[in-house]
Amino acid sequence: MAERLVLGIDLGTYQSTIMGSNETNVMVETVVGRPKDPVARNFLGKDVLFGAEALVNKLACTLYRPLQSGVPQDDETNRAAARSFVQHLIEKSDSDEFDEVYGVICSPSTISFTDKSNLMSFLKGSVNAIMVVSEPFAVAFSLDEIGGSIIVDIGSGSTDIARIYGTFPNENDQISINGAGDSVDEVLADLIRAKYTGAQVTLDMVRTWKEADSYVQSEDRKVMVDLPVEGKTQNVDIGDLIKEACETIMTPIVNGLKEIVAGADPEYQPLLRNNIILAGGGSLIDNIEVRIADELSEIGDITINKVDDPFQRVADGALKLGMIMPDEQFVEVPDK
Repeated sequence: MAERLVLGIDLGTYQSTIMGSNETNVMVETVVGRPKDPVARNFLGKDVLFGAEALVNKLACTLYRPLQSGVPQDDETNRAAARSFVQHLIEKSDSDEFDEVYGVICSPSTISFTDKSNLMSFLKGSVNAIMVVSEPFAVAFSLDEIGGSIIVDIGSGSTDIARIYGTFPNENDQISINGAGDSVDEVLADLIRAKYTGAQVTLDMVRTWKEADSYVQSEDRKVMVDLPVEGKTQNVDIGDLIKEACETIMTPIVNGLKEIVAGADPEYQPLLRNNIILAGGGSLIDNIEVRIADELSEIGDITINKVDDPFQRVADGALKLGMIMPDEQFVEVPDK
């Protein structure tokens, strides 16, 4: 029997994770850099850079974040960047040492047929067969919570909410909403520019500040940052602005949860309401579970928990699933 490597792969907008049956566990920032010109190519000594190496050399590179919401952006340049990134990620697993490679790829709940076809094309020559599952289901499988739960996966480009009850969720069991990390970053950047005239901020700067000190549902906190204002650094407080920006995604998430609960079998609604699990990077917002529970209390008893290791759970669930699924659940990937 051929020796098989099983991979669980979480393709994220800003960070991707791959875990393998050979104990591979690698996270790579989802960014691709290509030298801007021949001078940069000579300086870097490479035609393409990935992850942290690309970011360190971003002034000499054209940067691509080719996996918007975990799926390729719809232009050839970004598709090429996505293809090279996915293949680089799989190479991190030492897959060439195995006779067969089977991959479970995690995607947003609303991934299209075209997006699935693109993923398939990226994996040609790297894996023998794949299975595509939604990110919320992978989280539930990682936690052994497929018997009755609602998973809220708050990512960068979207928030996916799904009812899980012992089988793969269908399209009626899950929704995807735009309120997520990227929208918080954009709001926060606008708030900073409005409060501090002449402020010079990038979304990468704002994202770093948010990830370090995000919160809701409490008194305003002081968060001091060094902010360039017309070329001069000022130490300013953006704590109230971080809270205000984070609050903007609370109501869309609450409304999505109400829709998911209301659409469930009425006999199972109490079970689902009392097993809501927050996952993804957005689950790290301080007090988010209290904030959502308070707003949901009008529909009945509510219990909300947050996962530990939110950046590992999707790939971990995908790997666990891949280890037990029969071969007929996988789709063969052609070599060419």
